[in-house]
Amino acid sequence: MSVATKKLELINWISSIGDKNLIDQIDNFRKTHKSFDFKKEIKSAISSEELKQKTTEFIKSLEWKK
Repeated sequence: MSVATKKLELINWISSIGDKNLIDQIDNFRKTHKSFDFKKEIKSAISSEELKQKTTEFIKSLEWKK
């Protein structure tokens, strides 16, 4: 099924909903799942070196049982 077909089915389904609570839930989902802005997110991302350091520290903190 193509993306366009799926979108059309969702639009038709949402248009047929009469339950206000369900519409509110769908709207809340839409608001919390906005488009992902990669350029904005990368500004606050950790570096690969920091990731490596934190991962190494975490692995070393685990209790390894033999």
